[in-house]
Amino acid sequence: MTYKFYVPGVPVFARRLPSGSLAVWHPYNSAAREIVEPICRNRGYWRATHNNWIIHAYFCETVLADLAVA
Repeated sequence: MTYKFYVPGVPVFARRLPSGSLAVWHPYNSAAREIVEPICRNRGYWRATHNNWIIHAYFCETVLADLAVA
């Protein structure tokens, strides 16, 4: 399943991975990064090869809810 949020007008995409984790990606934008990074930090890890966050399954619902509010 894919989710799309707008964080200060910048699209942020999240998708469920087969492992149960969540991949969170947004185009390079410093305003969006300042909001998305604190939501994802300590709930997953940054995967530099794909420029996205991988959120552990345990935190998926919390991250989705926080992105919806942002």
